[in-house]
Amino acid sequence: MERITEAGAVFETDHRGLSSMEHHRHGSSFVTLVLAGAYVEVCDMVPALCGNGSIVVHDAAEEHADRFARDTRCLNVELPPGSRAADSRESVAQDLVPLQNAVGEVVRSFYGDGRELGAAVARLQDVLLRRSTEARPERPPWLRRVIDGFPWEEAVPLREAAAIAGLHETHFSRAFRRHVGMTANAYRTRARIRLASKMLLATTAPIARIASSTGFSDQSHLTRAFSRSLGLSPARYRRTFAR
Repeated sequence: MERITEAGAVFETDHRGLSSMEHHRHGSSFVTLVLAGAYVEVCDMVPALCGNGSIVVHDAAEEHADRFARDTRCLNVELPPGSRAADSRESVAQDLVPLQNAVGEVVRSFYGDGRELGAAVARLQDVLLRRSTEARPERPPWLRRVIDGFPWEEAVPLREAAAIAGLHETHFSRAFRRHVGMTANAYRTRARIRLASKMLLATTAPIARIASSTGFSDQSHLTRAFSRSLGLSPARYRRTFAR
């Protein structure tokens, strides 16, 4: 199903489970809402799991590849050439209320009578433009010190991150989660997975060596972390996304 408006095209796509899309770019800025299913997307060697309800945003120039874990249905909005959609923030945006509301309007109109679809797409474009140009929330100085100065990929106790912040461990844990949106331990795991991803895709190093170089205790530890976060083993991930 597809509807064309002056503000952009809206259409459904269906993807078979265990299928893949090689590295590609879209001809214009692109927004995808995952209606059902899930897939792993790799952009600039950084992986993200796009599950049910995820909103995925890409500018036309951004190259990415996808692997669909199971049958997946998406609703896509292709914006006019020259439209700005994304910036250096996370491309998978699940918790931004204005963006969620704008995408929700598109969904309701697309599956309704469609009369307001053009206006809904235009509002979505406006939200994306504001998102790409608005100033980032200012992080407290202690958080910048921790994010930039703590060796996340090394086996250093997280109490050392609290010491860098100059906070009690309990207060540090609560404050980190409030500002970052995840626990410090989850942030550490994500940092290690991202570094491992780059090594898997940019080198031919053995997976056991990559595990030890990225803070995992051994190859099995790395495999468990990849499988939990992305639904893929490191070996399968490398075969799927390496060029």
